[in-house]
Amino acid sequence: MSSSMITDSFKQTKRIARQVKKEDKEAGRSGVKTQQQIDLELLQQFDLTLEFGPCSGITRMERWARAEKHGLNPPPEVKDLLEQHPHDEEYTQCLWKDYSI
Repeated sequence: MSSSMITDSFKQTKRIARQVKKEDKEAGRSGVKTQQQIDLELLQQFDLTLEFGPCSGITRMERWARAEKHGLNPPPEVKDLLEQHPHDEEYTQCLWKDYSI
């Protein structure tokens, strides 16, 4: 009978995570996010907020307009971002754009 514990199986995972962090530091990554990363995170949060209805099959602007039409008060920052980048699919398409309905 072995005296190993179930948590023994997690050691490698922890080591890998520490190694990745160490490599990030060595590569000089300061952890500072670019404005685009911040913008896209805001848009992803909009996609994941169920309050504004489903987002599959429509653009973010269509979803924003639908939510506004129904009085759901979507964030104005989202509309501003979408208007600033009307032809950039990273901004206009929802998080699930690559998945069929």
